[in-house]
Amino acid sequence: MRWRRVVGWILVVFALYAVYRSPESAATFVRGVGESLGTLVNSVASFFDGLLA
Repeated sequence: MRWRRVVGWILVVFALYAVYRSPESAATFVRGVGESLGTLVNSVASFFDGLLA
């Protein structure tokens, strides 16, 4: 279990470094992930809406 905490901290430090080095690229990545999650939620909602209709 301790290795998970270490890996988590490494990922956090890497993310902070990436934002510091290239904020525009980091913002583009986050925007893309947000759009993908929005598309996923809309698709799941449409699926369940189709089941109930």
